[in-house]
Amino acid sequence: MALGNNSSAIYVDIRNGKVFRYSKTEQEGTTPILNSKGEKKHYFIYDYIEGHVTGFSTREEEMQGTTKLVFQVHLSDGGENYVVKMGVETAYFRMFCSVMPNIDWSYPVRLIPRIKEENGVKKSSMIIVNNNNPVKFYFTKDNPNGKPDIVVTRNKKNEIVDIDREDETQFFLNLVAQMKDKLVHLAVAKQPTASISVITEEETEVVLPKSKVKASFTEDESNDLPF
Repeated sequence: MALGNNSSAIYVDIRNGKVFRYSKTEQEGTTPILNSKGEKKHYFIYDYIEGHVTGFSTREEEMQGTTKLVFQVHLSDGGENYVVKMGVETAYFRMFCSVMPNIDWSYPVRLIPRIKEENGVKKSSMIIVNNNNPVKFYFTKDNPNGKPDIVVTRNKKNEIVDIDREDETQFFLNLVAQMKDKLVHLAVAKQPTASISVITEEETEVVLPKSKVKASFTEDESNDLPF
């Protein structure tokens, strides 16, 4: 006799500073949004998502005619399973990976995406809360801990015309593979014990030096971590 557990997951996307859950039909609480094809889609939109991390995975998805790699965080909370999706080219992915070594996987993780606009520039960020405290960056400018630098190309006017993150992205994907072995089974997972801390914008905001970025970049590609 074979034994197993049947479970279905709820898929959500982190983008535009929110957590989006797709709905096949218009329902109370959904927001209609036009996609790139002009089609109306309906979403439940949330400020954050929280749960115990049970796994990581990646998948390729077609987005506006381009194949992109998507990073997925698997969460469990109150008997519900969630898959949280974020593009590997986004600041959300980089910020999550940049705090991973400092996360205690015994406790739930809360993901709080943010976005704001200053002087016409959109700045994406994400707060990662663990045991009711914001998690600090493990990889910083003063202490990169082995993380490779991004390669920035500038023109004669010293404007940024290209950002190469290939080595950084591969470094983070290798880190994700290592972190899988550190995850804690739900049977021994813990609930938060610390009092919640005050979280400030300064702890999470990321942006490149003030330079013009070519228009083909997305909002998240024009941001960077404080390396």
